[in-house]
Amino acid sequence: MRKLYIGIGVVVILAIGAFILVQNNSNRKTQLATACDSAPSATSSAPIVYSDSGFSPAVSAVTAGGTLIIKNSSGSTVQFDSDPHPIHTDNPELNVGQVASGEQKSVTVNKTGCFGYHNHLNPSETGKILIK
Repeated sequence: MRKLYIGIGVVVILAIGAFILVQNNSNRKTQLATACDSAPSATSSAPIVYSDSGFSPAVSAVTAGGTLIIKNSSGSTVQFDSDPHPIHTDNPELNVGQVASGEQKSVTVNKTGCFGYHNHLNPSETGKILIK
C-alpha cells in the first residue's frame, strides 16, 4: 500500500512540473512577441554590438535570408547563443558561439520569428531579434 502512495505522489509531482514548464514556455513566447512588436519596422544590416554594458540594440530585425552580424566591442569574450539558456534550442542558427574582443562574426538567418538570445557566459545579458 505504501508503494501505491509513493507512486501516486511521484505522478502528481511530475504532472505539476510539466504544467509549470508549459506555463513558463507560454509566458516566455508572449513576452518575446511583445518585445518584437517594438523591433524596427525596416530591417537593416546594422550589427548587434556587444559592449561592456551588454547588447545593443536590445531588439533588432533582419530579413530572412539576410546576414546577422555580431560585433564585440567589449573588453572580454562574448558567447552569442539563442534562448533558452543553457540549451540554446529556440533557433540554432543564432548559436554563433564565442566572439573575442574586437572581433565580429556573421551568420545567415532563415528561420522566421521572434527569438531571444543571450551571452552564454553571462546569461543576464540578453536581446531579441525579429527575423521576417
